[in-house]
Amino acid sequence: MHGVGMPSALVHGLLTRVFAPDLPTAGRVAGVAFRPGGLAALLDRDVRDLTDRIVRAADVLGPRVSEAAQAVLGEPDEATRRQLLLAYLLEVLDPQLQRVREDTAYATVLGAVDLMRAREHTTLAPVADRLHVSTRTLQRMFARYVGASPLWVLRRYRLQDAARAIDTGDGQDLAALASDLGFADQAHLTRAFTAVVGVPPSAYRRGGPGSGQ
Repeated sequence: MHGVGMPSALVHGLLTRVFAPDLPTAGRVAGVAFRPGGLAALLDRDVRDLTDRIVRAADVLGPRVSEAAQAVLGEPDEATRRQLLLAYLLEVLDPQLQRVREDTAYATVLGAVDLMRAREHTTLAPVADRLHVSTRTLQRMFARYVGASPLWVLRRYRLQDAARAIDTGDGQDLAALASDLGFADQAHLTRAFTAVVGVPPSAYRRGGPGSGQ
């Protein structure tokens, strides 16, 4: 999988394009999802080099993660696997938590992400204003902590809103939906939607939820 023999621990960087996972016919997977910027804050490092990449976890988190992965994936009981994974995470996180809590740039990234989730935000300026920073500052922070621009993140949330509107039958007028979500026109929405979902909004609507998977 991903050119790496299994079992193995992997780190998935931010993926900005459509992807199809190559899953084995049998086995188990255990995963941990970080909040946007969380991995960068934990490791105190720039994560731009991980964008659109999947790498061995040991190369990012150190050799201890490989031992933890073997223990977790080798355990047949799901509850025990969770406990083993939690124990490893606590071991890694505990020494770093104070520094992460004091990381004001990471706090700003999290605040921006929380604001971006609201459908009312379709441009960066109001988000930056609410956080009392410039858009250039947001761009620098997101590049280091997230591995993508803040505009890319904002548009990703609006594309999720577009898919949700289509799922619920509220996206019949794609031109109006594009305008409501801050896209220049329907063609712009269609290009962005297709790049992320894999099919244009019209095809997604015909297939219903999940048609782009």
